[in-house]
Amino acid sequence: MPNKNNKNKSAKSKKEIPLHFHARFGIGLDIKEAKKRFMNRIDNYIFNDFFYNVLEGLTRRAVVLWQVANAFGISYDEHKSIRSYVGRDFYKYIQAVEVTYNALKNLRQKERLNNLINLILEQSEIDLGINWENSQFIRKGARLLDQELVNEPLRWLAKPEYENVYNPFAKGLSHFIKAEKDLKLLHDVITDMYEALEGLSKIITGKHDKDLSANAELFISKIKVSQNYKKILKEYISYANEFRHAPKKEQKRPKLSINEVESFVYLTGLFIRLAIEGWE
Repeated sequence: MPNKNNKNKSAKSKKEIPLHFHARFGIGLDIKEAKKRFMNRIDNYIFNDFFYNVLEGLTRRAVVLWQVANAFGISYDEHKSIRSYVGRDFYKYIQAVEVTYNALKNLRQKERLNNLINLILEQSEIDLGINWENSQFIRKGARLLDQELVNEPLRWLAKPEYENVYNPFAKGLSHFIKAEKDLKLLHDVITDMYEALEGLSKIITGKHDKDLSANAELFISKIKVSQNYKKILKEYISYANEFRHAPKKEQKRPKLSINEVESFVYLTGLFIRLAIEGWE
């Protein structure tokens, strides 16, 4: 008669085996290699199988490819494949998949592609820092803040009079996206965000010859918030200055993480929203 304890141990050991081969055999895998494999799976599952076996005919594929080219702001060429549009750029890959999904009209095709996207994410050997939700890829963390504190400030700042605020804010977002590959850019994100808020303070106070520190008190009074926000703004300025200015001799700049700088981006967006709503 089989030993129940041995059976339970066997079942337990099977459960504890990691899913991915590289983890089971202790094979190291960095983010660069994981992204490369992720893009290869998109090639296999979506740009090969789905495009040529699920989409009906050349006309339907052409419509999808036109929308991908348009999303990238490049000229559509009927003789080019989708790979010629994306190159080997991770973000272009996921944008192309997102555009493809939203270009589909057939519900069964959309469901099939949705399942493939989730399958590819599940097969990723390590966490790539993205999720597929509500027909789009999003960065993990602070999801509720994305719309309110990043996209919304860009919309408010689209007016011509806010050009000197919009440009550094948008530049900071661009630097933040690129910082995943080059962490040195995190310092630039801090500088860009600071310049955006400083630009807004000059517009609101009318003191275009003064920096944010000199404008802080008048800025706070103009946007109609309590004096407690003066303390918050003072700390914001002090924090940013640690990275905006060259460190003194024998001093090192504090190390920055993606999460820390992301929170600074959101804090800047919050200040911008608060200032514009209080002033206009």
